[in-house]
Amino acid sequence: MKRADIVQLHSKFYRPDNAILVIGGDIKADAAFKIAESRFGDWAKPQAPIEVSAASAAANSKPRVVVIDMPDSGQAAVFAVHAGIKRTDPDYFRGIVANTVLGGGYSARLNQEIRIKRGLSYGANSSLVLHRNGGWFVASTQTKNESGPEVASLIIGEMARLSSEPTPESELTPRKAVLIGSFGRRLETADGIVEQCAALALHGIPLDQINGYVNSVSSVTPSDVRQFASAHIDPKNTSIVVVGDSKLFIEDLRKRFQSVEVIPIGSLDVNSASLRKPPAG
Repeated sequence: MKRADIVQLHSKFYRPDNAILVIGGDIKADAAFKIAESRFGDWAKPQAPIEVSAASAAANSKPRVVVIDMPDSGQAAVFAVHAGIKRTDPDYFRGIVANTVLGGGYSARLNQEIRIKRGLSYGANSSLVLHRNGGWFVASTQTKNESGPEVASLIIGEMARLSSEPTPESELTPRKAVLIGSFGRRLETADGIVEQCAALALHGIPLDQINGYVNSVSSVTPSDVRQFASAHIDPKNTSIVVVGDSKLFIEDLRKRFQSVEVIPIGSLDVNSASLRKPPAG
């Protein structure tokens, strides 16, 4: 990457018609506007229209099982990922509750199965990454090289279980409490309130969603979780990526998954859709 690349990125996206300013604290609106005017009043909008990013093509891509071979790596990193919902999706609250059941914290299913029951990792988690034009679901952990295939299978199995059977209320209620408690703690400071307002404004979501957060989370049912998982957490359309010393696990991985690709670390290009550097010459 060269300096010109950074300058181009800055000029393309860092502009007043692509920015939101949120000010919070012990300050009146008039005073806040004066501060904003003094700091940003001469920030001119470029003549060229802003470039609108197209929706990602990831939703239409085929799932892959990819090994990034790092010889002598002490551990294997295991990822399961597929396209997900955008932040404004009506299923947002069902989604964050479903994800919290699956991989949102110490007591969630992935950590229970991988760390607590089997001792294969220090922690396993999942998350929904939400943007305006789409997003993705990702589950991840690190483990011994030799147990990488087993962990990948456990992740896929827990993803499937979320849609194949209802989540018991005895499990769902404390998982929702985790979300509600975390949200409440974020609103205890001016910084946290500003962060929440900025996130909503960025996605064009009414700010009063803050007031409805607790009720929206509390109202999610076992059926909602199962329906969300069926629609948006699909193990059959999930790509698996394992980064580690492939000679220690490749045979087991190929027994568990079809069409395993192996990419030597020296041939890796994360800016390429194939993840491979072009042939030399």
